Amino acid sequence: MHDLQELKEMRAEMTGRRPEGLRSARDLLLAEARSGGRRRWATWTHDIRPRIRPRATLIAGTAVAVSAAITAALLAGSPGHSAPPAGPPSGTPVLTVAYVLGRAASAAAAAHQPVPRPGQYIYVSSVATELSLEGGSNGQLDAWLTTTDRRIWQSASGYRAGVLQRVARGQQKLPWGVTPPPAPGGRVQWDPLSALACPGAAPPQGSYAFLATLPTAVPQLQAWIYGHKEGSQPANEQVWTDIGDLLRETLVPPKLAAALFKVAATIPGARVVRNATDAAGRSGIAVARYDSGFKADMELIFKPGTYQLLGERSVLAKPVQGEGPAGTVVQSTAQLRTSVASRLPHFTSSVPQSKLPTGPGC
Repeated sequence: MHDLQELKEMRAEMTGRRPEGLRSARDLLLAEARSGGRRRWATWTHDIRPRIRPRATLIAGTAVAVSAAITAALLAGSPGHSAPPAGPPSGTPVLTVAYVLGRAASAAAAAHQPVPRPGQYIYVSSVATELSLEGGSNGQLDAWLTTTDRRIWQSASGYRAGVLQRVARGQQKLPWGVTPPPAPGGRVQWDPLSALACPGAAPPQGSYAFLATLPTAVPQLQAWIYGHKEGSQPANEQVWTDIGDLLRETLVPPKLAAALFKVAATIPGARVVRNATDAAGRSGIAVARYDSGFKADMELIFKPGTYQLLGERSVLAKPVQGEGPAGTVVQSTAQLRTSVASRLPHFTSSVPQSKLPTGPGC
């Protein structure tokens, strides 16, 4: 049944287009890009925080959105340009958005994962490479890349405090950026995370308990997401952003994850990126969508073969002063492990573990 459904989705997306026409369009697109991500985030060096909005901002980091872009539309064809003569081998799937996200939905729905109890914590380990900014001369911002190992414990219910561990891997010069200041690798920092709500309140957004309340039927979930947009971007762009936020650095119930990928497949303007690499260096297939407000294209990266979500990436599509030429990766993430923990780890920080922040007004 899954195969039949995927074929239907592929046929619906491919109506009126020949596979060789799509390949020709892709070649044209790549040629134009050579001749010449969703939101990018940036962090100030005096308080470096990952640009992962729904969870990392709980630690009160200062994030600055910076413009970036990557060409976002797959041309349907162009008069006067012939298609490549050779077609794909018989039986090779055409990698359309519907096909990739359909396979990702099937993989998510079949995933075996624990169901946390209210008093437990969602544990996620990941890697994040982010754009760091510092005020430079003449009012310009100096930029470089910072890579961090992250381990986060979040309350499943949202009623308890959590904690984030960040270990600095190092800093990297951008092609047109400044030389980064010295940053000792291996430095460990612990950041307490406030509870999201008081016990007895409705499940707070950002918690596993909240995700478990969302509808998993695609029409109902689509209506909910469009009716509860988290920002002021145009509707389709904002929904693409919000879907990424719901999936990132957390444990998502399998049926909900599958439905989120199916909703993403209905958003016009997305395209397939055949070769993408996450922050851990893993290769994958991505689905990307252009963001006109930030002039960025955000990629959701999937593992070839299994279509498991690996992470995200943002790539420059045109030169940006102080950063680099088109093709420069300016943000990437990689989700490595997700599990459930019964208690927080022992850690050292400026806030004693016995005095972790509680929810607002508790």
